[in-house]
Amino acid sequence: MRGEDEIKELRTREARAIQSLLRLKAEILPVLAEDLVRYPEREIRKRFVSSPEFAATLDDAAIARLKAEVSQRASAMRDRVMALLDEDERWLAGVAHEGPGKSLAENARLWEATRAAVDLVRELLTAYGFPNPDEYPTEYRMPTWFIGGKYLPGLAEKYWACAAEIREVRARLREVEEALVRNDLGRRWDRAGTGDKA
Repeated sequence: MRGEDEIKELRTREARAIQSLLRLKAEILPVLAEDLVRYPEREIRKRFVSSPEFAATLDDAAIARLKAEVSQRASAMRDRVMALLDEDERWLAGVAHEGPGKSLAENARLWEATRAAVDLVRELLTAYGFPNPDEYPTEYRMPTWFIGGKYLPGLAEKYWACAAEIREVRARLREVEEALVRNDLGRRWDRAGTGDKA
């Protein structure tokens, strides 16, 4: 295959792989949105239940206030995080990741957007005086259960396969483009005179 033809074919493959990755993004975002809004209450409830002595100090009215604040602030947090996760560049950043990925968290550029979920949990636990702040969550983990009929670990594997395909196509594109440049330079060298006047 001539170099120019191969480049054209590779660019078509790259575009298809990017579209596949972005279709996966569209499938993953609603799953994350559904889980992100539930995450703060899930984490705070876990801390409440695991701290019986502290839990005994909160009356039902305080628990109701906490739950109401969690609900209200979780929705706003989810909307902020989802706006960031909607950026295509964050998803395409995974192409630079070497090796097989298992979790979306391995794409640091993408997953940094979820930091707001952890920050909200920490703020609320601190504000309501929960014990052991050093044991508060440090990261939002990708859900490993079915949500809305979707299994995020399986979707993450597909995402990483698309990212790997894009990476491989781009590497081959660089090889072909570099070979074309070398060939052009070789032809230029061969066409040039020697400069000898002898």
